[in-house]
This record gives sequence, structure tokens and C-alpha cells, in this order.
Amino acid sequence: MSLDPDPEEMRRLARLALDRSLDARTRIREARVHTPPDPTELQALLDEPLPRQGLGLADCIERFHDRVLPRATRVDHPRFFGYVPAPGSFASAVGDLMAAFANPFVGTWLGGASMAQLELVVLGWLREALGLPEAWSSGILTSGGSLANLSALAAAREACPAPLARQTIYTSSEAHYSVRKAARILGYADERIVALPVDFEQRLATDGLASRLESDLADGLVPAAIVPTVGTTSTGAVDDVTACAEIGRRHGAWIHVDGAYGAAMALCPEETAIREALAGADSLTLDPHKWLYAGIESGCLLTRRDGSLEQAFTGDGAYLQDLPRDAVNLFERGPELTRGGRALKLWTLLRGLGVDALADAVRHDQALARRAADRLLADPRIRLVTPPRMSVFSFAVPGEEEGGRRLVDALHRDGFCFLSSSRVAGSFVLRFCVVNHRTTEQDVDETVDRVLALLDEQPPGAD
Repeated sequence: MSLDPDPEEMRRLARLALDRSLDARTRIREARVHTPPDPTELQALLDEPLPRQGLGLADCIERFHDRVLPRATRVDHPRFFGYVPAPGSFASAVGDLMAAFANPFVGTWLGGASMAQLELVVLGWLREALGLPEAWSSGILTSGGSLANLSALAAAREACPAPLARQTIYTSSEAHYSVRKAARILGYADERIVALPVDFEQRLATDGLASRLESDLADGLVPAAIVPTVGTTSTGAVDDVTACAEIGRRHGAWIHVDGAYGAAMALCPEETAIREALAGADSLTLDPHKWLYAGIESGCLLTRRDGSLEQAFTGDGAYLQDLPRDAVNLFERGPELTRGGRALKLWTLLRGLGVDALADAVRHDQALARRAADRLLADPRIRLVTPPRMSVFSFAVPGEEEGGRRLVDALHRDGFCFLSSSRVAGSFVLRFCVVNHRTTEQDVDETVDRVLALLDEQPPGAD
């Protein structure tokens, strides 16, 4: 018995799924950005007994769009300005759709050569789009920045000649939590993962890096990796990658840039400083599902150290004896053997739209972030904490933490727009991050108006 319906029924159901999905996409501005999740409500709404007899695919399609999607936080919504949004795009979704139907295996060359070659092509396109030299010829697509960071640090660990107990990793206190998480998974003790202070611009303080590294060397420790960030989550700060590289190179440290958010700035040829800084590193994390407008899950690791990923991830498998050794087996560049067609969503995006269109969208997001900051600062109650960098800025409101938390809670209950919060130099702040090609000036203006209106409703004494 086949689990697939007949061809005509497949077409009917595919049309139903596509029509409902496109309707949700084209009417997204009418939807709530966020509905505060209530576990009891969601359980009552979604829990069902295990289906022994199928309820039908049409019922699944309708149930998802009627019950699940309306209560999801829409990170693709043009008024979602929290965290670093993941907007997706139609071009990327088309690639994902084809990948889902084809269901390719892309772990080995023998099992999926054409899709593996497509991934190598896409990696080459990304390298060129970011202005990286041809020496950056190795890499892999991952599920996201967390896996890319882990893979890079695994390569750095293997490249370091010292025993693991003497290896040390250096990053900043503003680095993404996935860096420390990856280091722990790889066996580094907490005291070997050094989070250094930042300067007044929230960048890794390189003088502190140099002095700490010298002190650790005197104690017999060896720097395995330095991990600067290009585009921190809270403030969009850009660490001095060039200075980090100069410090690290003297002692053989691997320089890995976490550019999950901010490396996309290098799509713009005029961003020469970022392009030159990235080229001076050993490896780079980039999340296309952030500022390249690809769908989740889409991460990327690029490196100029050819063979380093294979050194970290090639293992023994008795059933893998017939693999061609003169071709790229992507499972030997990362921890996953079973890998799907991740390249397709990027291939349709880059080939279908062109990198220049993506660069224009990046510039547009930056302009909208500046517009939002200017409009908010026109209100004397708003205090700018960090200016627009990349496409994110942070601000404080009367009452500082108490008032800020009330405003964030009010925004989330309201559901019209979504901002997130953070802490910068001890201050509780609201973050406003624009990463969505669908966002317009009207979306920004209406969001600012809603923020100020909800601020007006703060209880007496909040200021």
C-alpha cells in the first residue's frame, strides 16, 4: 500500500496547502505579530489522541492555518523588531518546497553528488558576495549559527597542538551564548572559556585581550581560538577583528568571526572595512536566514583553512568504504551525516534574485532603523543607549528597568508589533532591530506610534 495519494489528489492537496500559505503571507500585516503563549490554552487547542486512523491531509492543512499559525510568533512579520528577525522570502521558500519534495541526501558525494555540488556552488557564491579571497574555498551549510560556531571551534581545537586541558578560547562578554555552549560541548572547562570585558561601544576590548592572553601564556596555557563578533545581538557592535587577528597570530590562535547577523553587511561593496576585516580571519559564521532573507534553517560556515574541517570531523565507518576519496563528502566537514538539501533555498534566492537585490534590502533595513531611532528620539522621554549599528539600536524609557519591563510586557500583550529587551552597560533597554525586506516606512512609523501610545499609558509615577 502506498502512503501517497494518487497524482490528482496530490495536486489538489498541494494547491490547498499553497493557497492557504500564500493567503497567510499576503495578508500577514493583518495578523498579530505575537500572542503571549498560554500553555493551558495551547494544550487544550492542539492536543489530540494519537491518530490510529488518519484524519486526512486536507484537515491537517486547515487545522494548521486555523489553529497553529494564528498563535505563532511571526518572526517574518514586517513589524517584528525583536531579537534578530528571520524574515524568509518567497524565493527561498520555493527552494525549500523543491527540496522537501525531492528529499535529497547530501551527506556523501556517492549518495547525493548533484546536490552536494550545488552546495559547493552556493558556498562559492557566498564567499564571492562577501568579498572574501579565493583562498576561502572550504565551508559547509548548517542549520544555523550555533552549529557553525561549534564546527569552527572543533576545527580550531584540532588545529591547536596543545592538549585540550591547556587550550583556551577568548571572546567578549557580548558574544552570542552559542560560543560558550559550543566550547562546553567540545570539552572545554568553563575556566578555559574567557569572556573578556567590552569597551564603551560594547566591543571586545583588545587591550584586555592582549594582557589576558599574555598572562595565560605565562601560566602555561595556549590560545586555541579568539572569537570576535561582527554584529552583536544586543547592540550590533563590531569587534576589531583585525586587532584580534594581529594579537592571536603571534601565538598561533585560530581567529573565528561570529558574523551570524552582521557579516551580511559585506554584501554591500562599499563596506570595505568589514570586508577587509573578515578576510583577515580564519573562519566565519554567517546566518543566511537572518540578513540574507533565506528561510530557517540556513546557517553557513566558511574557512580559508582548507582541510581543517575534514581534520576535525572525518571518522571511521565500516559501511562507508566505497566513498570516492577524490570528491567532497560534506559529512566530513561537520557533525551531521544525514543532511538535506539546504543549498536549494539559497540557490533559488541568489540565482533567482541576484546578490545586488539582497544588498539593496540590507541598505533599506539600515535606513529604516535610523528612521525609527530618529522618530523615537523626538520624544523627550526616550533615551538612546546605543545608536543604530547595522540595523539595530537600543533605548531606555522613564522608570528605567521597571518602566522598560512594563512597556515590553504591554507591547507583547498588544500584539501589533514586537520589540525585545536586553541589558547594556547595566541598563535595561528595549531593542529595535530591522531585518525584513517587507518592512516599510509605514510599518516603522506605526510601530513607533504604538510604542509611544503605550508609554503614555504607563501608570503615574513611572517617570
